[in-house]
Amino acid sequence: MNHKVIIVGTHTTETRGGISTALAGYQDGLNQLEVEYIRVNSHSDIRGRLSTWIIAWWQVLLLAMRYRSRAIFWFHCGPWFSMLRKVSFAIPARLFGCKTIAHMHSPTLHSYIEHKHGKYLLKLFFAPFNCVIALTPWWKARLVSFGIKKPIDVCANPVSEDVLSVANKALSVPGCASEKAEKIVILSMARLIEGKGVEHVIDALALLPECYQLNIAGEGPLKQQLIDRVTLLKLQNRVTFLGWVEASQKQNLLNSADIFCLPSKYDSFGVVFIEAMAFNLPVIACDWGPISDVVTSDVGMLAPYGESTTIATQIEQLVKRREDYSLNGPKRIIANYSSSICCHKVMQVFDRLMSGH
Repeated sequence: MNHKVIIVGTHTTETRGGISTALAGYQDGLNQLEVEYIRVNSHSDIRGRLSTWIIAWWQVLLLAMRYRSRAIFWFHCGPWFSMLRKVSFAIPARLFGCKTIAHMHSPTLHSYIEHKHGKYLLKLFFAPFNCVIALTPWWKARLVSFGIKKPIDVCANPVSEDVLSVANKALSVPGCASEKAEKIVILSMARLIEGKGVEHVIDALALLPECYQLNIAGEGPLKQQLIDRVTLLKLQNRVTFLGWVEASQKQNLLNSADIFCLPSKYDSFGVVFIEAMAFNLPVIACDWGPISDVVTSDVGMLAPYGESTTIATQIEQLVKRREDYSLNGPKRIIANYSSSICCHKVMQVFDRLMSGH
């Protein structure tokens, strides 16, 4: 490969969230395929936002001047401030003849499209990019209907090698006959913010028998409100707030759960659903936008946002039908979300872009 791949995005170890997880997976995939790349960190949670931006801008400029038409800048875009940074990088890159890709990760893209002023700014944002990568078919259709004329490809976010090994292990170990458990553990794992739907899982728990318990992993501004809600519903003995869970602890947490439930309308893709599937957990998610591309009927159920009664019913149905869903999640992960498979799709975008098609 004669072209030079330059990945521009958030730091994979100094930030938390879905984009950093996806970037780590893509980097694993490129390493497996023995594809050389240069990494430019445009954001870090532990370094100054402005200084990181300025340093990254100079890095992009110098790389653009050096590699020119041989360079492919692969920009990973989050919400608006991330998009502003990326467009400030993409403009000088294009001026020096480089190819530029906008890989859209944030669910806020939907609200920008709907906003009466935001949609005009959004069209300006896409101007310096040669092509766009969307996470699911739903996102591609949304961008096409919005009027984006540039090529749009669909590339799912990959899982980490650790998660992939869990999926492989689930398929290699013979399943055991299910037994009726004394308690059933529901897991919700997310940043505790508006739109994630954790409060609706708590409300659903209040409708379920005492044997159902809920573990909530994550931090965020809504945490105290959620704690107050648990107290109001007298669920203190059935709900555990675990705080932010490090990667080293996440595996034990997923292994100890029976169902993963996160009826969020604030997800562009939902890596957390993919992780739960790898651990052979049936999933309950929100019936919104791109989520149905990820959580299909063979791995879980979808509930309308805010419908706690529906969520409670679906939880009981998944428990009764657990064997119907067994191993479907790991199979889907291996077939669609490995680092190498996802990177192969992106490499096809690179090749087409450099060939001028």
